[in-house]
Amino acid sequence: MVMTPMSVKPTEDTLIDALRGCQGRQELKQLEQRLATVEDAPPLFDWICDLLVKRRVSRILAAKLLLQLHKT
Repeated sequence: MVMTPMSVKPTEDTLIDALRGCQGRQELKQLEQRLATVEDAPPLFDWICDLLVKRRVSRILAAKLLLQLHKT
């Protein structure tokens, strides 16, 4: 997978689509690195937690993603 840098902070909907499309820990880590290059984007862990609190992502998806981030 070729990683292209992000120039602007993605919308929540775009991020949710990207999270749902991640096929494993490596892709999630690449997304986290891409987001880290965006100036005003929060850390991916915090963003996932916020999406969970807002009920924008399911508990199952959030748990899976947070566990993958925690183990990296």
